[in-house]
Amino acid sequence: MKFKVQIVAGDGADAVVHELAILEKECELVEQIGLTLAESKELLRELQKQLVEHQAEAFVHARAFCGECGSKLRGKGRHGVVFRTLFGNVSLDSPRLRHCACTTHDTASFSPLADLLPERSAPELRFMEAKWASLVSYGMTAKALQDFLPVDDAMNASTVRNHTLAVAQRCEAKLGEEQFAFVEGYLRHWTEKRRTSR
Repeated sequence: MKFKVQIVAGDGADAVVHELAILEKECELVEQIGLTLAESKELLRELQKQLVEHQAEAFVHARAFCGECGSKLRGKGRHGVVFRTLFGNVSLDSPRLRHCACTTHDTASFSPLADLLPERSAPELRFMEAKWASLVSYGMTAKALQDFLPVDDAMNASTVRNHTLAVAQRCEAKLGEEQFAFVEGYLRHWTEKRRTSR
C-alpha cells in the first residue's frame, strides 16, 4: 500500500500543498502495521519544518510594513537563523528591515525573527530538557530525547545543562528578591493576636 502525506498551507485560492512523505507499507506482518519510530520521527521533523517556515514567513510579512504610516519597509540584508524545537532544528531565512523614517527609533534596522525567537529554542524543548534533567543525568536526558524525538543529533549533556540552567535562572528571576519572612510585623504581635482570637 502507498500512503501520501501532505500539508496544505494557507487559506483559499493561495493555499500551497507540500508533500511531506510517501510511505510504502505492507500489511502482512504485525511489524509492518503503522509507523515505525524512524518513520514517525522523520514525518514529525518534516511537518515541523513546514509549519515553522510558513509561520515565520507570515510573521515577517506582517511586520514588513510601518505600523504608523503603512508604507513597505526596505530590506537591509538577510541572515540565517536556526530555531531548535522538539521535532528538529529548522533553518530560517531572517531578513533585516530598515525602520520607517516617519518615526524615530533607537536603531536603524531590526530583525522581526530575532524579536520573535530571542532564545532560538522552543519553550517546549527547554521544558522537556529541564523536566528530564531533573530526573536523570544531563547525558541520559539528551540520549532519551534523541531516542524518541527528532531533536538535533548534536544535542549533548552540555547543551541540556546550559538550557536547564537558563530555565532555572528565568524561574528564579520571576520570584524576585528573597524574603526573610512572608509575614509582616513582629512575632510577639502575632502571638498576641493568636491569644485574643481564641
